[in-house]
Amino acid sequence: MKHLTISFFSIAVSAALPLLSSCGQQQAWDGGLISVQYDRLPQGEDILLSDWVGEPEFIALDSSDPEALIDGGEITVSDRYIGIYSPRETLFKLFDRATGKFLRNIGNIGRGPGEYTGISFAQIDETGGKIWISTLYTNNIYSYDISTGRLCEDLPLAYDGNGNPNQGYNFVVDSKARTVTIAGVPYDGSCPAAWCQDMQGNIIWEIPKTGSAPVNAMLRLHTSLNVDGALDICQVSMNTQQDTLFIIQDRELSPLLTMKLGETTEPNALTIGDGDYMHDPYILPDYAVVNINKTKMVQSRNTGSGVSISMEMDIQPSIILDRRTGEVSRRTIINDILTNDSTSPTFKNGYLVTNHSAENFMEAGPGFLENGNLSSSARKRISDILENISEDDNNVIILAPLK
Repeated sequence: MKHLTISFFSIAVSAALPLLSSCGQQQAWDGGLISVQYDRLPQGEDILLSDWVGEPEFIALDSSDPEALIDGGEITVSDRYIGIYSPRETLFKLFDRATGKFLRNIGNIGRGPGEYTGISFAQIDETGGKIWISTLYTNNIYSYDISTGRLCEDLPLAYDGNGNPNQGYNFVVDSKARTVTIAGVPYDGSCPAAWCQDMQGNIIWEIPKTGSAPVNAMLRLHTSLNVDGALDICQVSMNTQQDTLFIIQDRELSPLLTMKLGETTEPNALTIGDGDYMHDPYILPDYAVVNINKTKMVQSRNTGSGVSISMEMDIQPSIILDRRTGEVSRRTIINDILTNDSTSPTFKNGYLVTNHSAENFMEAGPGFLENGNLSSSARKRISDILENISEDDNNVIILAPLK
């Protein structure tokens, strides 16, 4: 059981695809959309993470520079770099992957040219020598020089984000072809479901939207870029609407999976209470994975400050779609590499990614040494980090490549 205190903000996106009815049973795979209801899915065998990912690496992020310190955030990874960013008013921070050394902040906080007050999505374009950032609230996409952190260009967009005030675009840049494929929020009268354009804003191809959602829908888009040459888009609702996972590749939008986790509330209502589900989806080369947690709201009365509310999240079996066969079931994912415990793994840029605070790593690291299925070099790296870390130090990142 994990305990944490959550603060909520809403991000709106669209359900752009027509959905099948949620029958809750496995359907014959024909390459089309499969629709499920979580509580009625069959239970399958456990999945071992070692079957999916290789040897992990452990990167202790630089603690010598106060500018380097992070507090959670999204992670983006390339061969040489690690980037940390957040929708909060924080800077994109770039680190050397091999050493964890803090390299620089990317861009600046503000409302001037090339500045941002929040980041919705980012990609490290190592080949092109740039960091690409999609901004919250203003829906710009900027590129910054990877070696200086300075603005290179404000990407001219073929479509703007009218009616989309708090959810930037999700995208994938192909620096060799000098193109960017973009998915946004196709509200009425706004952008299509997705489009590809060149760096001058000229449309190469587009995919029309087939529907729209209310502007006040409690939804967001999730993209993890685990499939080469593709833009994966997962619709994630915060009010238990049916969610859809689809992938954009070879100029086609292919829906994979839609799910229903609970009772649907009104579009502008956000209700989270005991027994509700929270979920995080990822599309991998051979699988679609939806991590599921069941919530419990806990109140504690403090003498001086009134009542505080925390949320307990109990890990449930994940929804697993085998993209090769169409088989879908509930399956528990076991981290046999580090703990032999059930887990809700995060997959980004072709890696299993874990972000530990220093305090958390100091607590968890000895368990990795005791229970983990690790090489001698990995064990030495963990031991070295534990010998030198203090609770005020920066975070430790664990990366394991997808097989």
